[in-house]
Formats: sequence, C-alpha cells, structure tokens
Amino acid sequence: MSRVLIIIGGYNSIWPVYLKLARDLEDLSGLRAVGVPLMPWDWWQANRAQDASNLLAKVAETVAWARRRFRAEQFILVGHSAGGLLGRLYLSDQPLGGQIYAGLEHVAALITLGSPHASARGEHSGWFLTDQANRLVPGAAYAECVRYLSVAGRFMQGRQDGSNRERRAFRTYQFFDGRGGVWGDGAVAVETASLEG
Repeated sequence: MSRVLIIIGGYNSIWPVYLKLARDLEDLSGLRAVGVPLMPWDWWQANRAQDASNLLAKVAETVAWARRRFRAEQFILVGHSAGGLLGRLYLSDQPLGGQIYAGLEHVAALITLGSPHASARGEHSGWFLTDQANRLVPGAAYAECVRYLSVAGRFMQGRQDGSNRERRAFRTYQFFDGRGGVWGDGAVAVETASLEG
C-alpha cells in the first residue's frame, strides 16, 4: 500500500520553509513528502473570516494531487503548529464550510508538531482554529482508525519580566493557554501542544 507524507505548515508560513523537513522525512521514512502550498495571504483570509475553508481546500487539493502523482492510497499528515489543527479538521466527517473532507478514510496517521490543541481555560482558547478543532474533532477523535502523535517542545519558560524572547513566549503561551509562566517551544506551551487521547 503506497503512502505519502503531507506537510501542513504553520500559521503565516510558506511551503519552501518546510523543504528541508520534507527531504529529512523522505530520507528517514523512505516515503515521498509533499507540502500544502499555503501562503500568508491564505492565513489572513481565514483569520479575517474566522473560517478555515480556504485552508482545508488546499489540504484536500494537495492530497488529491499526491494521490494522482504517486498513486498513493494512504497519507500521513504532518502538521506544524496551526497546520496540526488543520490536519485534525481535515479528518472530520462533519461538514466544514459546506464540505465534508472525511480524511479519516485515507489518512493513516496524524503527527502534530507544537500545535495549539488545548487550553487550560477549557473549551475556548481565544483562537477560532483551536476552538473549531476542539468542537468538531475533540482530542484524538478517530484513534480507532488513525494513529496520532503530538510532539511538544520544552525550550523556554515564559516570563513576564524576562528577556524579550521570554516575554514574547509568555504572551503567546497566555494567548493559547491562559497561563504565561509555563514551559514550551517559544510559541506553544507543552500542555497546550499535547493532544488528549
């Protein structure tokens, strides 16, 4: 059974940033790796509309292209930061913007790298994409048929009175999680990046 890795970049990123990751994953896995061609403009549109339909359409187009190009039958989604949330939403069998993607039918695994999955504040994180993913596909919703791996980084503790980087980490941790003085990768706190289930 032929498999392809699909890399979904993070918020405001562009696909070429992930080329080295794609080559490294190909070398390690022996599988082909392709990226979803997201641009900052796509993220701006989604944020402004509070709707990820345009982003999910690009994920679906990339999967369809890889299916034709490599005759792939199954896919492994690798989502960095907000890309992990898109991966979760792509799996959903619920309608999103009038479209049902149902990626769970052809995705073997979802690997998320520093994705803002959860919030200590409960159901609402303050960002529409996290909230939508948690509402439609809570935790590892399809663990019976899709393998999940969430990777979190413990690089920096957020400090309100620390260096510039520590203060910035404090603010971003606080935005997603409600707590700023925790450890994380500099953008997403460790507990926030952990996917329940």
